[in-house]
Amino acid sequence: MTNVRIFDGERVTSDSAVRLRGGLIVAVGGPELLEVGDEHVDGAGGTLLPGLIDAHVHLLSGTPKQAATFGVTTVLDMFSKPGLVREAMEQGAGPNAADVRSSSIGATAPGGHPSLMYAPFPCVTSPAEAEAFVADRVAEGATHLKVLYESGSGGPMMWPSLDVATVAALVEAGHRAGLKVVAHVTTAQAAMDLLPTGVDVFAHVPFDRLSDEQVQAFVDAGVAVIATLSIADGFPGADGQMALLGELTMRPRLGQAWLEVVKAQGQRWMPPELPDFRVPVDNVRRLREAGVPVLAGTDAPNPGIVPGASLHRELQHLVAAGFPPAEALTAATAGTADVFGLADRGRVRPGLRADLVLIEGQPDRYISDTQHVAAVWKQGERVDLDGFVGSEDEAAGLTMLREMTDKVIAAFKEYVQ
Repeated sequence: MTNVRIFDGERVTSDSAVRLRGGLIVAVGGPELLEVGDEHVDGAGGTLLPGLIDAHVHLLSGTPKQAATFGVTTVLDMFSKPGLVREAMEQGAGPNAADVRSSSIGATAPGGHPSLMYAPFPCVTSPAEAEAFVADRVAEGATHLKVLYESGSGGPMMWPSLDVATVAALVEAGHRAGLKVVAHVTTAQAAMDLLPTGVDVFAHVPFDRLSDEQVQAFVDAGVAVIATLSIADGFPGADGQMALLGELTMRPRLGQAWLEVVKAQGQRWMPPELPDFRVPVDNVRRLREAGVPVLAGTDAPNPGIVPGASLHRELQHLVAAGFPPAEALTAATAGTADVFGLADRGRVRPGLRADLVLIEGQPDRYISDTQHVAAVWKQGERVDLDGFVGSEDEAAGLTMLREMTDKVIAAFKEYVQ
């Protein structure tokens, strides 16, 4: 591939060509890399990025294929049931689909979040059960561990939560098994409760304001944060429209069926008082300025959030929170690869996987340019960008989303009655 600007995962380099062979990047340089008989791609002055990584998704049928059409070549699943995880990993091992890393089932208390959507599944009731719980997840193919510390206070429902001692035991067991531990928290106090346990990553930036002392505690603990600012896209904006529907460049690849789903999600019941999303944005800004690693993750398929597509929105949110565009790109490539130990990807470098995205534009300067995806390669094979819309995989994913949504609505109605 020649005639490209190369963003290597951290910066734009002076190179203009890459050579791929056997699923790997074998050389990075200039026009001299082109040899007689090569399959040659002229990048037409576009920008070549490492394949994007979404650090926080929940799987639907077909999620790996849908994500890949938007340049997301790796997804990190943060809670799905084993059968779906196996299906997604098998799909992700083939062409035209993102690679899948998963926690499998997350650790939560009986009846705890996210029981409304996923129950029944194994839960944890005490520190004594941590070792066996982690061993079962490893047997299911988990590549990291998810723990949920969430009381539900402040929301429309209350639910049980793990206690700190049990989380600490899970963290110890996870680390002994060689797993990174990701903790679901939504409040500053919850994060402070868990910092002493040694968790590696927080899934979600707190929705209430972090104090300066709490920000410093994040720094001192060496914890990373998956921002998931795209959660704001689950609520209509001042114009009454869901944010993703305004991204005209991505609409054809989203397809009419998903567009209708997002539109309907904007017309669902809304709480009387919506969250103040300026607070988590400011938390992300201050954490970044303090040197805390902030990663790009979407929490798809929450309302208004679509696998693959919404990572481009997440990058815009990070820039709005003060990230230079190039740094936002790092949060979706090299930064996430480093935190999760994915040493074989996340950069454009000889010896790494040939997971690449060609963008028409300069996303290191104008972050919205990431939406102009011209081509995607996963392990050196070109991805079919148009094959997902209207496919059986799309239909299966939408059916699963409908069933999960109906389950949550039914449980909520039972709760309020």
